Amino acid sequence: MRLTRVSVRDVPPIRRFDADELSSIVVLAGPNGVGKTRLKQAILDHLQKPTASDHVSLGLAATTPEEISDWGGRALDTSKGSDASKLQTTLQKSRRRTRWLSSVINFESDRSIQKVTPLKFTWDVGDPWEEDVQWNVGFGGLRARFDDTLHSIFRKVQSQRDRIAKRAEDLIREGKTSMDLNFRDQLAPFKKAFGQLLAPKELLSADPKRHHLDYAYEGQQLPVTSLGSGEQEVVNIVFDFILRNPSHSIILFDEPELHLHPELSFKLLRALETIGEQNQFIFCTHSPDIISASLEHSVIFIGPQKGDDANQAIPVSEQDETNQALRLLGQSVGIIALARRIVLIEGENASLDKQVYGSIVRNRFPNLVLVPSGGRRTLTSFATISEQVLKRTIWGVDFFMLCDGDSAPLHASPAESGDPVESRLRVLPRYHLENYFLDEVLLARVFSQMESEGDWLTKPEMIGDRLRKIASEMISYAVALYVTSLLRRQVGSVDLMPQGCHARSLDELQTLLQRKAAEELRRIGAAISERQLTRAIEERFRQLEQSLATDGEEWKRLIPGRPVLSVFANTAGLSVGRLKALYLREAEKDTFKVFEDSVAIFEYFSRLEA
Repeated sequence: MRLTRVSVRDVPPIRRFDADELSSIVVLAGPNGVGKTRLKQAILDHLQKPTASDHVSLGLAATTPEEISDWGGRALDTSKGSDASKLQTTLQKSRRRTRWLSSVINFESDRSIQKVTPLKFTWDVGDPWEEDVQWNVGFGGLRARFDDTLHSIFRKVQSQRDRIAKRAEDLIREGKTSMDLNFRDQLAPFKKAFGQLLAPKELLSADPKRHHLDYAYEGQQLPVTSLGSGEQEVVNIVFDFILRNPSHSIILFDEPELHLHPELSFKLLRALETIGEQNQFIFCTHSPDIISASLEHSVIFIGPQKGDDANQAIPVSEQDETNQALRLLGQSVGIIALARRIVLIEGENASLDKQVYGSIVRNRFPNLVLVPSGGRRTLTSFATISEQVLKRTIWGVDFFMLCDGDSAPLHASPAESGDPVESRLRVLPRYHLENYFLDEVLLARVFSQMESEGDWLTKPEMIGDRLRKIASEMISYAVALYVTSLLRRQVGSVDLMPQGCHARSLDELQTLLQRKAAEELRRIGAAISERQLTRAIEERFRQLEQSLATDGEEWKRLIPGRPVLSVFANTAGLSVGRLKALYLREAEKDTFKVFEDSVAIFEYFSRLEA
């Protein structure tokens, strides 16, 4: 069986959720607090006690001949009392421990195993594979089933040993002196899955007397309990799944990515999908990777509650215009699961930007989540998608953007205006984020913990002199960057594409392109006059010279701080990364006062109304 429709009413914070045409993989996405777990639990509770209800109703399709026979058709609607009773009959049928058909399995978000109950063997160890279990075992979650899973594995090994011993005794009584030892390894599927997940580690045969599982790695025999926490979790999940061997069942999984590296998470999900037949998986997740990888199936974003009783279930597809827009930023639509307010910043996950901004935002602005969006080239293309992202709230998620100063003048740093794009796009008032790392007092505090008293690195005035000397050698470089960027904005992109070029001859096409090129040359020539160029160079050059000569602060804003800091760190004999980390530690003692203008931007994002 498979869910085809879910309808939920008044299950706080869910007010109305209606989703249909569900596929074999259903992803429920959305930031914290929108009700993903409550929605999953409402579905689970309804499946455990299916009755006609004002709050939850489900549509189901039959996937086995037995279901069609029992239901008297191919579909059920639990809003009808008779159909709810038919579903209850199907779900409450007795089943074997290792042959679950038309059932439900729940994997809760808390899958940690705190304690394993020791197994008490008896003289007569039955085959656990052939035992019946309660129909609702799958509803309880992994933690409730773990003892049963582990005990069943050891009992299976012991029961096979008992059968082999009994067979040998019977053959001896019959006068036989040999025995066929071609017995199937009962742990073969467990060993295969273990290898698929954790290769080159290999699961070894179980020893019921020692009551724990071992694996081999680099010539050593180690207990499974010595695996990393994430590795143990995926082993526990997959072993439980292999034991139950479900088919035609509904699998509910809360936060499959929890505690797991993304690669291990994907291996786990792929392993589960290969076990059994025609299972339907319902994932509640925050993982952008899982969401993005599932767009060809049913991805449902849970939007915020609205007063007009609007449907909070928002289907998302690969072709969605918002998804296409976010791809230009190096993101996918899965980003919407992270938070209700997302700030796109420059850099990669481990970049300086992420570290610095993370330190600033942490605890102070808990409603903001930072998402790196690549380098400057990616960010400067953002104007093309402002209509799809910055100008509007996407399914209850607001996007903001913070760029380094070197993105200006391509993006002017706007005042707090009413324009929705300008108010959500801000530019640092300094050229690079590294420009904030040029405070001589903080730098002296950093080195005073490493250098002897009297060393020049412990004296703010001497550090300031050295920084200004380094910066003075970069004036021409800074001016060239400034003027180049200024002219690029004035000139814009060169466009040689003529209009009306279809069905033209070679001569006609050449004429059209030459005419268009001449127009572009005239436009560029008008924008870049020698007088304008000379004036721009002189003004910025003298501005920087004066700031450095008078010990002003303006040069720290305008000269690229990245190369200045790099040269200074090399002079001080410290790696740039180490210097940044120590500097941040000192800045935190002053509540990041040196970063106060960037803090103000985050404060603005935090309180800005949608």
